[in-house]
Amino acid sequence: MTRRDADLHVHTTHSDGACSPCEVVVAAASVGLAAVAITDHDTVSALAIARPEADRLGVELVPGVEMTCEYQGREIHLLGYYFREHPALLAALGRLREDRAGRFAAMASRLEELGMVVDLTAVRRCFPRATLGRRHLAEYLFRTKQAASVREVFDRYLADGKPAEVPKARLDAFEAVALTREAGGVVSWAHPPHNLKLESLRALAEAGLTGIEVAGPGVQNRVGRRFRDWAARLDLVPTAGSDFHAPDRPGRRVGAYLCPQADLDRLRERAAPPA
Repeated sequence: MTRRDADLHVHTTHSDGACSPCEVVVAAASVGLAAVAITDHDTVSALAIARPEADRLGVELVPGVEMTCEYQGREIHLLGYYFREHPALLAALGRLREDRAGRFAAMASRLEELGMVVDLTAVRRCFPRATLGRRHLAEYLFRTKQAASVREVFDRYLADGKPAEVPKARLDAFEAVALTREAGGVVSWAHPPHNLKLESLRALAEAGLTGIEVAGPGVQNRVGRRFRDWAARLDLVPTAGSDFHAPDRPGRRVGAYLCPQADLDRLRERAAPPA
């Protein structure tokens, strides 16, 4: 099989995905991808597990991570690629993960204060392979018939600004770019907001941003064309990925959105060569 193109936005059970690192590599190989980037939220722990399977199947495993960041007062996500495991970058990611664990427990406590019954042991039993987050709390309340739907739990309790939601820690976007570049990597803006301003993109590009996601489930075609034009204007690499989390999400299977080989090559060339 001649392999081509890449999916540069894939999650596993090491953050909020439903499939193991090896399972997503197998999925990438089965659809003929040349490369796949595992971009778990604020962790790189899946990479070492996935690499032997990627080598066995002849798929390039792009080192990746999706970083929870703040820029101009709002949460954004930045995708780091081709970085080395630099101590400063790993420490910053570790702080975000520590906050996530405390945030999960705090949200469970707030739900109980609001009259819900949340058995954390039972929650973990329901999702044995997952890194737990607020969606798992919503799923648990739905499964235990304390809510009519997962959406109801978010709308009433867990969505941003609702009574059981706890704000998450965020890494300053400029710091995230600097740390990733210091680690030899490159950075692309994941699912940018539809109302992104060119000036905002330019400011991050001047600080070292390498790319912008122009195709994916969170990017409408019309908006993606605008982002592609801006990428050309600012000499950014257009990237694309499925934002895969689980096989049962329509339109978000591994390989549903592809980064062409030429753009993957450009991204790789802009990373620092191994020391």
